[in-house]
Amino acid sequence: MRIFSWLPVVALLVTACKSIEPTVPQNSVKPIPPLVPEVSNVSIPIEIDLKTYLNDAEKSLPKSFSGKNEQCEGLSTSYYFTRDKINFKGSGNAMSYSVNGALKLKLNYCPKCQYLLDEKGSCVIPRVYLSCGDDEPMRRFTLDYSTNIKVGSDYTFNTSTSLKKFQLLDPCQMTIANIDVTSDVEKEIKKQLVGLQSEIDKQFKAIDIKSSAKEAWDLLQDPNLVPGYGYLNLNPSSLALSDIKLVDKKATLGLSIDISPSFTTEKPVVNKLSLPVLGSSTKSSGLNFGLDVVLSYDSLTSFVRQSFVGQIFEVKRKKIKVDDIQVSGSKDNRIVLKTTISGSKKGTIYLLAQPVLNDSLKRMELRNVDFDVETKSLLMKSAKWFFNSKIIDLIEKNGNFDYTSMVEDMKTEVNNSLNQEISKGVKMNGAINSIELKQLYYTTSHLVLRARLSGNLKLILE
Repeated sequence: MRIFSWLPVVALLVTACKSIEPTVPQNSVKPIPPLVPEVSNVSIPIEIDLKTYLNDAEKSLPKSFSGKNEQCEGLSTSYYFTRDKINFKGSGNAMSYSVNGALKLKLNYCPKCQYLLDEKGSCVIPRVYLSCGDDEPMRRFTLDYSTNIKVGSDYTFNTSTSLKKFQLLDPCQMTIANIDVTSDVEKEIKKQLVGLQSEIDKQFKAIDIKSSAKEAWDLLQDPNLVPGYGYLNLNPSSLALSDIKLVDKKATLGLSIDISPSFTTEKPVVNKLSLPVLGSSTKSSGLNFGLDVVLSYDSLTSFVRQSFVGQIFEVKRKKIKVDDIQVSGSKDNRIVLKTTISGSKKGTIYLLAQPVLNDSLKRMELRNVDFDVETKSLLMKSAKWFFNSKIIDLIEKNGNFDYTSMVEDMKTEVNNSLNQEISKGVKMNGAINSIELKQLYYTTSHLVLRARLSGNLKLILE
């Protein structure tokens, strides 16, 4: 009888010493909705240094000019003039040119011709001959041109050049038969100068921006590697251009481009679009796109271990030590915490916890912590007192992790991808201003943090 009276006590001791080894929870995940690219309209300031083009234009224009206008009756002129180097200066949508030079003129005047003996005519009285700047220092002059510039839908410069000013600094006072012909002489010179307008327009037409635009368009469609995250795809769809603005010898244009940025873990195969017709627009919404950041459960485990491994808690004078804790999967929109314990009770328990983003504090917090169903069942049989343990409070209190450094690393890598030379003479310059973590999703092996990034992007043509 004495032996039988000890059986309940022995059974209780055996039960108490037995390790807790519940069944590993089955992973349960919901499909992650696809990251739908949103259209961003980015205004990309383009800077074009016109020095090379203007120097070519200056070299192509002749340094000296000569011509004549001969007629039998009235005033006949012949001229020769030279120019100095052209000074260019842009302002608004116009390029101004100012140039100084010197000229010499020869004139002759016949008041009346007869054509009986010569069909070309002959003067009935001796001609009167005059000169200005001939056999004496050439007479100085200054002149100004202005070219209005626009970029057409075919990516060419449309220009309109006009002579704005012509002034003789050393005017010639020429009088023939009491008639002042100075203004007639100046008009004749202006006719010749106006002929240079087409040459200036021709030089601007020769500026090739279409090739640069096509090259940049093709390269903007290439995926950019962001180490540790995947490939950034800008997915451009349309181009538009604002009016040109000139400052000195530089031209700036606002390139408005519709892009649908996305990230892919694998390098995508891109079917490139041809260069679209250039539209006209000035709208801009900055650079905005979504990014899925994959955080493996192994890396999440390292965060969790720092907070919990070695922690000791006490329940009804029984001490429990956390020997190890590991994120091992997900169930019911919560991660699974595989926890190894020792002390008054040893073995493995499984807890479920819901990671919650606290973007204002830049922290991830573990909430809604509870025992897994299988663990609950075993504890009910072998250690009911464990339900009153402080392990749940411990996890909810200490289970928060600062993700500032992760966001900063992400920003650095994305910024590197936005700041590079995409071809010779074509550079991207951009910056991510803010990163917000918006949602969390679970897979069997990692946590997916869906983020929203905003910033700016600039394209520089040199």
